[in-house]
This record gives sequence, C-alpha cells and structure tokens, in this order.
Amino acid sequence: MLAAGLAHDLNNMLGAIIATTELVSARLDPASESARDLAAVTDQAARAGALIRQILAFSRQEVLQPVSTSFADILSALGPTLAALVGSRANLEIGIAAATPLLVDRIAMERVLVNLLLNARDALQSQQRRGRGHIRIEAGQSREAASFMPAGDYGWLSVSDDGPGVDPMHAARIFEPYFTTRPNGQGLGLATAFGLVKQSRGFLLLDRGALGGARFTIYIPQTISVADRAPAARTGVQTPLILLAEDEALLRLSTARALESVGFRVLASESGEQALGIFDTTPGISALVSDIRMGGISGVELAELLRRRDPDLPVLLISGYADEAARHGVSGLDVAFLAKPFGLKDLTARIDAIL
Repeated sequence: MLAAGLAHDLNNMLGAIIATTELVSARLDPASESARDLAAVTDQAARAGALIRQILAFSRQEVLQPVSTSFADILSALGPTLAALVGSRANLEIGIAAATPLLVDRIAMERVLVNLLLNARDALQSQQRRGRGHIRIEAGQSREAASFMPAGDYGWLSVSDDGPGVDPMHAARIFEPYFTTRPNGQGLGLATAFGLVKQSRGFLLLDRGALGGARFTIYIPQTISVADRAPAARTGVQTPLILLAEDEALLRLSTARALESVGFRVLASESGEQALGIFDTTPGISALVSDIRMGGISGVELAELLRRRDPDLPVLLISGYADEAARHGVSGLDVAFLAKPFGLKDLTARIDAIL
C-alpha cells in the first residue's frame, strides 16, 4: 500500500508538470529553444509516468478498460507495426486460426504482445547464427492448457522464436520484477506482461515451441457475447461545462486552465463533497471529470451519487493509482478512465469521446 500511495502522489506531481509545461508551450513559438526545452521536460515526465505504470501493472494495480475484441483484431491492426519492429533481423510469420471473442483492455494486450515480440527478436540477436531467424505469432482457440486453469474455452496468442530458448535455471524467475539476464536489461518487461495478463483473468505460459526456441502463450477466457459499453452521448451542448474534482491543488488548477484553453467551461472542486454541492446547485453540467482517490467521497462514490441524479451523465475518472475496490467500481459503472500522468491532447480526446 505504501508503494501504491507513492505512485498516486508521484503521478499527481507528474501530471501537474505535464499540464503546466503544455500551457507554457502553447504561448511560445514551437521552433524556439524554450519550446524545445519544455518539450524535453514533458517527454521525461511522460517516461517517468510510464515507468510507474509498469510497476503498477506488475502488482496488478493498474486500472484496465476492457472492451469486446479478439486477438485476431489486435494482430490485424498491429501487423505493420510488428513487422517494422522485427525489421530485417528475422522472418516474421503471423497465423490466425480463430477470432475468439474476448473482454480485455486492448492497449494492455498490445503492450504484452509488443514486449513478447521484442524479447523474441532480442533472443535471436543474442546467438551467433547464419542467416535470419524466425518468429511466429499465432492466435487461436482451445480448452484450458494446464491443470491450474479453470475449465473452459480460451482465446490464445503465442509468440515463438527459433532462438536459444530460456535456460531451465532461469525459467522459474523470468516473470519476477527486475530479474534479467541481459547486461542492460531493466527486468520489467516480462513482469509487466505477466501482471497485465493476470489482471485480465488470463495466464501467460512458457514452453518450448515448434521452432525450437521459446514460446510464450497468453490465454484469456472466451466471452460469449459482450457489447462494447459506451456512455450515453449528450447532444445540444455548444460549450460543454465540465465539473472537475481533484484534491491536488496544482494539478486541479493546471487541468482546469488547460481545459479552458481549448474551449471548455470548467467548475473545479477540491473534494467529492464540494463537487456534489456544485452539481446540485448548477444546471447544465455536461460531464464529470474526477480523480478516483480523494479524501472523503472518492471519485467512484461521487460518480455513483451523480449517476443517481442524472443516469446519462458522462463520467471520466482519472487516477495514478486505484485500490482494488475502486478498480471494480470503475468496471461496473460504465465510465471512461484515463491514467495519470496525461497530456491535454489525451484528456480532451477522452472528454470528446464521452460527450
């Protein structure tokens, strides 16, 4: 819990840094040296946020936004990107045997797939060989693959290579955070992938593939029929009025100013209680944007209370960390979610999507 609390506070600070630098950058000539320096600050803050998300993903404390999709859809969309990542270093084969319906966070599964592909590519580079290596990505459907998996049908995605495989001495530790056999490795890649798959109710297994090297396979329980959930659209609002609830003062100020700079009207509150009072006395609020983790009324509780007053209210919850109860609340509320730290472009895109 200490690490989670620190992640929340760090993401709040990083979010304020990104929002403030973007506000200042908007007033500068994009080609100026000052604008380039601020862009570097923004980039480093975003990279720090990505590292925090990796840690939260391993500990299964990242908030996921599951949608109805399939590994076949993900492979079809990522095909050119995967080929570019491999480049001329290996022959890449992609085979799809079945488009099994799944309920997963698409971005999370893309991250897992890219990590497994990069590991396969690097494994080929680590050995002396003639000619190009081979990597095969496949997707299909099967029953449970191991005795510890609940019985049922699974969609699976595997990444195989003809590299040296995983040393049996290391096989039991490869999913541990910070364990790595690479001279310059961080040891967070497979740990992050493992955490995201487990949080998606799935399994990530290692065995020796038909190509002779390592084979990593993701198994996710099949869903029979899942409709993509989207908040009800609201029409007829020319200048949306956003109710913002954020207990971090600098982040609240910078986020409100950033939203106002692109045309939104904003009513900012420092707590869930204050936001509730504003909603009850202010007609015409278009959407709620709220931090999840606040003292007193949390963002999830605030969303539940306001949805009782207006069942069609669009809601965007933001957080650098959410405990297990909050994560379950998000998944059951039919709301959008955005992880801290975020840039203005991502924030406005999420708000536009729910309005």
